[in-house]
Amino acid sequence: MSGGVCRFGLRHSPQLTACTKRKRSSLARLWTESQPVVGSYILSLVRDFHTSEDLLQQVAVVLVREFEKYDPARPFLPWALGIARNVALKSRREMSRDISRLLDTDLLDQIQVGFEGNQSSWTALREALQICLRRQQKRLLDVLRWRYAFDLKPQDVALRMGITSGAVRVMLHRARTSLRECIQQRLREAGE
Repeated sequence: MSGGVCRFGLRHSPQLTACTKRKRSSLARLWTESQPVVGSYILSLVRDFHTSEDLLQQVAVVLVREFEKYDPARPFLPWALGIARNVALKSRREMSRDISRLLDTDLLDQIQVGFEGNQSSWTALREALQICLRRQQKRLLDVLRWRYAFDLKPQDVALRMGITSGAVRVMLHRARTSLRECIQQRLREAGE
């Protein structure tokens, strides 16, 4: 493998098969490490969870298709974020012909640099969030899931849970406060 590219004369040689397996393994490892950061980056650009998930899948497809062009001597995350940026911009252009709705490229550059420099912080934050979510009461987890995973408004969550929308807002406030305090404590303990 030279520069991330398998180069052998025979189309189905054992060397090519071994090289392809190494490439797939390398891509899988790099993507597994970077995917949460790339997903957060896309969400910060489009601000809609479901759209961001769709775009994240598109980014994964492009990464697989373009992996031959990746230079393993350089960090993977900035390369993946650049592809994510291009996919998000393409999506925005396709969704709207209104030029004023397109994000300023200087702003995109600043956002991308912020995400590139903080991969370990994002990883620590994600791990703290997972631990803190496990410590939440089931009822608060249900409210969080309905509100954020299913993108329901508090009134719709209230209808599903048989409570008032005011009670949902209070529960969301308590859950967010509890999560924030738990995450901050975990990060302090980890020295982040």
